Amino acid sequence: MGQASSSQGLQIPPEWDLHQSTFMSWPTGWGGLDNKVQSDIARVAKVISQFEPVQMLTPPGQVKNAKAMLGSDQIVIVPMPVDDLWARDTLPMFLSDDKKLVGVNYNFNGWGGKQFHKNDGRVASSVLDYLDISGFRSELIGEGGSIETDGEGTLLMTESSIVNKNRNPGMSRSHIDQAFKDELGVSKIIWVKGVKDHDITDSHIDSLARFVAPGVVMVSRPFPAPADDEESKVWIGQYDQAMSVLRNATDAKGRRLKIIELPEPNPAKVRQLPPADIKLCKKIGLDCKNGGLTSYVNFYIANGGIAMPEFGDREADERARDIVQKAFPDRKVVAINIDYVAVGGGGIHCATHEVPHV
Repeated sequence: MGQASSSQGLQIPPEWDLHQSTFMSWPTGWGGLDNKVQSDIARVAKVISQFEPVQMLTPPGQVKNAKAMLGSDQIVIVPMPVDDLWARDTLPMFLSDDKKLVGVNYNFNGWGGKQFHKNDGRVASSVLDYLDISGFRSELIGEGGSIETDGEGTLLMTESSIVNKNRNPGMSRSHIDQAFKDELGVSKIIWVKGVKDHDITDSHIDSLARFVAPGVVMVSRPFPAPADDEESKVWIGQYDQAMSVLRNATDAKGRRLKIIELPEPNPAKVRQLPPADIKLCKKIGLDCKNGGLTSYVNFYIANGGIAMPEFGDREADERARDIVQKAFPDRKVVAINIDYVAVGGGGIHCATHEVPHV
């Protein structure tokens, strides 16, 4: 596969550009919670299919089940071995010059070897073959959720999920910085510190800060932590450090960033799973009592729409929806219950991956 570079006029498009379709992956491996997680994914797919076609990568043995739960002509079942639902991280990153697409395979390794995903490690190559799109393999290991772009030459990333010995051992930030610039056709990367070893992704940027327009970043603001809540303080510290960087940052065009804060819900008001499902969570190693990932910024920008999570804190849910709607006045914002995906540490953006239109 040939190496792509910025000199070839290719770059990573922003998510708000027009899409050909959205790819998702049908979840398995959640034990007794499979049906609940699948229901969440079906709900997200049905919403997105109102705006653009959805292609659902589905293990061959799950095709009949997926068809029954999805039931939409706008959702195409693509039989393909996958391990779980994390399409954002497993599919290739797409580059475009408005005439063609090129895919970049970021060598998915289960978020630094925390999980073994044999099938998901092959998804990037398999999807490129399925779409008949040329591509190349990056020299880096990473995931789609670790890369945010404004489409105008700027990337936003957490060091914790990339400059990490579990992905790119022995590589300095400067080496990784240059590799991304060469591969994705960008000229500037804004790095925030992030947090290592507190979630499976080592803090992906797409749950912390998102570009919503050139020069505009939306940041997830944690709920104030009780004095004795050490875990919450970790995430507040991440937010504080990121805000200190973003307030002083400029993008590739030299613009100072406009920051929109998106407050997270009150953990005490987040909807909880039924007790029986919390027991099932423990069997597969999940802590389902804390609501999981409760970041509203883990939304997905579709053609004409926004698919975003809601968590049961009515006041916070409505406030978040209003903030997102104001940022995207020409798109319909739809809030979706994804409680089971959230307790698994993910969100709607984690479960989706756009194919840019050319």
